[in-house]
Amino acid sequence: MYEAFAADESPGCSPTYNALARAVVADDGLLALLETLPERLRQPHLLFGALRWYDAPLTTGWAVEHWPEVRAVLTTRRVQTNEPGRCALLLPALATLPEPLAVVEVGASAGLCLLYDRWAYDYDGTRVGSGPVTLRCSVTGGVPVPARVPEIAWRAGLDLNPLDPRDPDTRRWLECLVWPEHEDRRTTLRGALHVAAQEPPRIVRGDLIRDLPALLDEVPDDLTTVVTHTATLAYVDDAAREAFAGVCRERGVHRLGAEGHGEDFAVWLDGVRLARAHAHGRWLAWL
Repeated sequence: MYEAFAADESPGCSPTYNALARAVVADDGLLALLETLPERLRQPHLLFGALRWYDAPLTTGWAVEHWPEVRAVLTTRRVQTNEPGRCALLLPALATLPEPLAVVEVGASAGLCLLYDRWAYDYDGTRVGSGPVTLRCSVTGGVPVPARVPEIAWRAGLDLNPLDPRDPDTRRWLECLVWPEHEDRRTTLRGALHVAAQEPPRIVRGDLIRDLPALLDEVPDDLTTVVTHTATLAYVDDAAREAFAGVCRERGVHRLGAEGHGEDFAVWLDGVRLARAHAHGRWLAWL
């Protein structure tokens, strides 16, 4: 897991985390401690966020010496990176669907990726929408940049652990999940959380398969329903991914997501790969 992070996810993105991941691979003591936890609690993003939660040195030695404190975070927190920049990745595809829309997000975290109409977008100088936070995304390959943000008449999120953007503890944890060198992302996140705190979106506690049908039942019949997800499916197995897609097909709703790792991160609509993308929304390359 840490070898893959060092080889595929962090190069060119975070020298700090790249070096830290390689250090974990070489630290048998820390690996042994991580192996005492369920696999889902061993992931790099969670461990690195735990170190930052304590404002600790980003070293494996500190993690080993302070393992009880680190373990407390690993067992009580989740990786719920709520990157508003991913709205810029999904907006062009979202705008191709018939309006008005109902947006249901699975893995919604604090709901920032439900608030498409509260951000301004800048696609290489082409401005879309308005708001106190501007999401900048470079585009290539003929991205169908919309003239405006589509009308969203209904929205709700689904998450195993809904987060409240008004809660200072939540806000700090989400900042801990932003990579060290990414100060622009941290600034954007703070601004987005401030916006969301004024009128938080509704987020229901539940599972993306078991509880999605009940939430879809609430959507008014005269809206185009789209189920969205960004960097969520990596946390479920293949069977769950297929079951989730099956729920969307059975209900006749659109499924729009941005998923993958490293260079394989991509935007998909109803099972069709539309674009390559940067995982944090920095660029979008239409196919």
